[in-house]
Amino acid sequence: MAMLQEVEKLLTADPTAGRTRRSSPIAVVICSVVVIATLRLGRALVLPIVIAVLLTLTFRAPVRWLAAHRIPARLGAALVVFGVIGLVGGATALVASPAMEWIASAPRTIQTVEAKVRRVMKPLNALEQSADRMQQAAGTPGTRSPTMVQVATPGMVERLTTGSLMAIPATLSVVFLTYFLLANDALGRRKLAALLPGPVELDRRERLLDQIEMAASHFLVTVSLVNLGVGVATALALALIGVPNAVLWGSIAAVLNFVPYLGPTVTLTLITIAATASIDSLPHALAAPAVFLAIHLTESNIVTPFALGRHLPLNTVAIFVGLLFFGWMWGIPGAVLAVPLTVCVRLVCDYVPALAHVGELLDN
Repeated sequence: MAMLQEVEKLLTADPTAGRTRRSSPIAVVICSVVVIATLRLGRALVLPIVIAVLLTLTFRAPVRWLAAHRIPARLGAALVVFGVIGLVGGATALVASPAMEWIASAPRTIQTVEAKVRRVMKPLNALEQSADRMQQAAGTPGTRSPTMVQVATPGMVERLTTGSLMAIPATLSVVFLTYFLLANDALGRRKLAALLPGPVELDRRERLLDQIEMAASHFLVTVSLVNLGVGVATALALALIGVPNAVLWGSIAAVLNFVPYLGPTVTLTLITIAATASIDSLPHALAAPAVFLAIHLTESNIVTPFALGRHLPLNTVAIFVGLLFFGWMWGIPGAVLAVPLTVCVRLVCDYVPALAHVGELLDN
């Protein structure tokens, strides 16, 4: 009798059950490849949505504060969004003219820096000339330098102008989408909570989503304030040293500080070039990059760890891989958004059990 029952189980078993379990990792890999390809190929559509979502997380707190003081959500969202646009527009107008002037004079600036470096390297050049004369005396035949052909290309200002015009539609999409997400905060959160995986009640999902949003908002606001402080400190320090357009370099330092490792390196290089070209004394000029390096080290080793604490749950490898991945996928905007996006992914992994293994990889 027992043998007949075993045979019946074998005959009635689903033959595809084992294959389904074995093929699930392959399905995950295929889905991941499809999602990554979609995000990369659909950059023009996906990137404005991602930026709008991050801005919504950043500015949701003031909108809710206004709502608590009996200001309707739509009016509060309009005040916050257009207030931020006014601040950003004023800051852009303040640095746009110095930035264009510096870009237009960049070739002359490079020549000035090369001349100063050449003066410093003059003893080494004398040794090199002596070696050349010895080589000529030994009878080594000289080689004729090849003829250089320069192809005319559009100037940097023209390329920046063209790029700015192409970015206008994406910027408008980000502005309006951010406003709509802030104005419909409750509805959007309820709809998003319904999409979360797992057999959990809708109210609990909304509370879970609130916790994720609160942690992500805390990180974004804190990092933005820290980077703003870096920009202000850099501008004040460069102004005291005597570097022209200190506000421009402070603004660049604040924006590029969102990009870990690469951003501060680019800022340090630009400040070194600008200071060397504008200040006659080389030791005095080198004080500018030295001060910025001190500001950066203080921010990255003291201020940011103290301000974020446990809200920066990423290890160094995860930050670097996130920078490479999002930079490869979306270019410069992806590199700027890499750390906030990776942190948001890490926070979601904390609250979604199905993604716990991903969270372990990113954990600090």
